[in-house]
Amino acid sequence: MTNDLLDGDQVFSDLRIIDLSRWVAGEFATKLFADFGADVVKVERPDEGSLTRAWGPFPKEVPDRERSALFLHLNTSKRSVALDLADRGDRAVLLDLVAGADAVVESFRPGGLERLDLGPATLLAANPALVLTRITAFGQSGPYRDREATGLVLQAMGGPMHSTGDAHRAPHRKPGNLEHYSIGRYAAEATLAGLIHARRASTGCVVDVSGQEALLASGDRRASYLLAASYAATNAPRGIRSAHRGQSKLTGPFPTRDGYVMVYVTNQAFSDRLVDLVGESDPDFRERYHDVEVPREDWADFTGRLAAWFARQDKLDLMSRAQERRIPLTAFLEMHELLHHSHFRARGSFVTVTHPVAGTLDYIGAPWRMEGGHRIRSAAPTLDEHANQIRGEAARALRPPRPRWDWPHTGPGPLNGVRIVDLTVVWAGPGGTALLGDLGAEVIRLEGNNRISRQASAHLTRQQLAVTGYRAAMFPDREPQPRPYDRSAIFNWHSRNKLSACANLDTPEGHRAALDLIAKSDVLIENNARTTLEKLGLGHEELLARHPRLVVVRMPPMGMSGPMSDYLGYGPNFNALVGIAAMDGYEGETPDSAGDNYHMDEATPPGVAFAVMAALWRRERTGLGGLVEFAQAENVMQDVGEFVLDRQLNGRNPAILGNSDPHLLQGVFACAGTDRWVAMSIRDDRDWQALRTVVGDASWLGDGTTAELRRRNSASLRARLAAWIAPQQCEAVVAALVAARVPVGEVMTELRLLEDPHLDARAWFVTRSHPAVGTHKYPGHPWQVTGFDVVFGRPVPSFGEDNEYVYRRLLGYPQERYDDLVRRCLVTTEQFA
Repeated sequence: MTNDLLDGDQVFSDLRIIDLSRWVAGEFATKLFADFGADVVKVERPDEGSLTRAWGPFPKEVPDRERSALFLHLNTSKRSVALDLADRGDRAVLLDLVAGADAVVESFRPGGLERLDLGPATLLAANPALVLTRITAFGQSGPYRDREATGLVLQAMGGPMHSTGDAHRAPHRKPGNLEHYSIGRYAAEATLAGLIHARRASTGCVVDVSGQEALLASGDRRASYLLAASYAATNAPRGIRSAHRGQSKLTGPFPTRDGYVMVYVTNQAFSDRLVDLVGESDPDFRERYHDVEVPREDWADFTGRLAAWFARQDKLDLMSRAQERRIPLTAFLEMHELLHHSHFRARGSFVTVTHPVAGTLDYIGAPWRMEGGHRIRSAAPTLDEHANQIRGEAARALRPPRPRWDWPHTGPGPLNGVRIVDLTVVWAGPGGTALLGDLGAEVIRLEGNNRISRQASAHLTRQQLAVTGYRAAMFPDREPQPRPYDRSAIFNWHSRNKLSACANLDTPEGHRAALDLIAKSDVLIENNARTTLEKLGLGHEELLARHPRLVVVRMPPMGMSGPMSDYLGYGPNFNALVGIAAMDGYEGETPDSAGDNYHMDEATPPGVAFAVMAALWRRERTGLGGLVEFAQAENVMQDVGEFVLDRQLNGRNPAILGNSDPHLLQGVFACAGTDRWVAMSIRDDRDWQALRTVVGDASWLGDGTTAELRRRNSASLRARLAAWIAPQQCEAVVAALVAARVPVGEVMTELRLLEDPHLDARAWFVTRSHPAVGTHKYPGHPWQVTGFDVVFGRPVPSFGEDNEYVYRRLLGYPQERYDDLVRRCLVTTEQFA
């Protein structure tokens, strides 16, 4: 393998991407390529540019297309050219650019490119090896294809909004633009998968990214809720993600003297450590609650005394003391605290960039780290900044021959022939390896029979589950036995396509088997505590010295270095540390009104799948693998980038907006019936006039005829809308507003989604059978594609189901050696713990 990466080159320096998108998802997808070296040409509308230029936040709230914090964050390292795609000459320029490009990313409404005579047939005729990624709200086909949508509507119809927030209040959305960043990550992952396919097959593809489907497939619990509905015919309960609900030991935010902390105590050991910490100043509390499963009748006393104690603490000091005792407790950092925190500064998590108009600011840096990886090469472009340069290139655009990758073909998918050793646990890591398996990689989970590796004990009984409420629904027919570890939706939502082999890595035999398998694999991926691999004798430095082509992916939440690198926690803990939790909550209230937010578990799987493919791309160019340090907190920090810039531009932290929005009139409104809700947004005057045609003659409609009136009268207008919607059936409200092209959607439960006609028309759910669980519908892939196959094979591997394949066929163990491991219960098809 010759190295075609020059010194200082980045991994994607051989790629050109045409960015036709105008909103967050597409621009974030292309940013991930641009900041890793690709030449991303942003095609914008003359005079106005991208929608993100008009969105802000702006310095002192004075609109300026060159000072929008959102645009500045999303478009680093790109070039800009203004083209009027309704003009024949400018369309010809675009087609010339496409002829020399590797991929196009667009976010027009369905049919928008076709109406410009720039549909897939035209673009692929100009470049048969092109990857065309199309991002829309509901996909390129199906009954909802042409519906209008906003982020609120997508969260209602795709995300877990119905179960988020207080059970006695309106369902609650996640803050900021988080849903669009998630959709953008999936679009980037899909695009890179398409590019690998193009290098292997010399043919292009068309990717169809439905925002709804991306959110339905996500790790923010929605996919597991859907599978539980399929297994046990029940919805995730309203309020299951609310604070201090008692479903786990103790989860949620608490006020302190100077802010808030996120507590995520999920087992008795964590609970005892917390009780002991409080008990240092309250011995009676320790005496009453240490080593006790707090009964429901004592829950108010338990949480009340905790709350009173927390209220007397300082959040950073409390976090430090809790982490010293290995308690999952973290502080809510505001944007100014995030910008100056010693951990992120020590890791170089911010990069200083100078823009000719917006000035010098600190931008969020690398979402992950690898050799030849992230570097912001330039600030976001001014509108049409590179017109002469790009138009000149288009006039002489010839697509240079791309090298064809000579990977062995073993089956469908762009990653067929790639073998991945999967040591991931819990949620985010397994979600990432599931996506790689979807692309054809052979993903082999090594699982110890002496530990609970699938979040379900072998000894779990129906009686034990009966007192846990909703958790029982994670098992088919609410029955965990036999083999609970094979039957839980918590594991099975991300177990498709994977293989399972038993290996106790803390034994000499298991350690040897792991080393033997790694030697025959392309990727090792894990998301354990920072020092776990070293303790197992599997540190990346030693492995890479032995196997230079190996890619080792490590996913400690706070990174491999820095003052907080050993911090313990779950997704909500780390959301708190990157500023997301401080933005969350019901409108105008405090962040402890929000409950749990698992956005990091949504952001990590597509992000780490993209990172793995980036490392494989670099290996193809250099012949070398290497370390990918995927600090999950830094990956999810990308999703608050505009607020980090806004803090520097305006000296403020984000307001807590709940379901409202500073630019739109929107809300979540109760309909007739039990717990039925619709989400609706008014974007502009056209939407308001359309609403008037539906509502009819009502005097209050005059209070919203302009954007300024809607802003000024927002609360009263939403109250009027709530009163208008309340007596109506949900279906009638949605049908009327959809016909008027107003963004609206029902806040969907899992059972309604299982029967949804749009998802049925797009064949999104996949029916699969397995002896451990029977036949059920499974959540589908986050995107669809024409041009290569995406895999959905076996829905779940039984524990140790592939022992013989791994030990006998792959590792070549003689029968007597394998039989000896089985006889000594070192290799089993049962989990003992």
